[in-house]
Amino acid sequence: MPVILIVLLVGVLLYLWWQWRTTTLTRECRWRQDRSRGTWHCAYCGAEVVSETAPRDCLRKKGPGGPS
Repeated sequence: MPVILIVLLVGVLLYLWWQWRTTTLTRECRWRQDRSRGTWHCAYCGAEVVSETAPRDCLRKKGPGGPS
């Protein structure tokens, strides 16, 4: 039983690490799809991108008040 719990813990930690490394989205990023225009719009910063899938990168300008 302890071996299963350790394997499960390691699996969860690896998944969280992988998610952290493959995206630059912040907690504020809230992408909403506008199907009529074929764009994605960030409800927080107003960034827009044309894409079939939800963006995985934060498009907010870096600088004062931007992401670090």
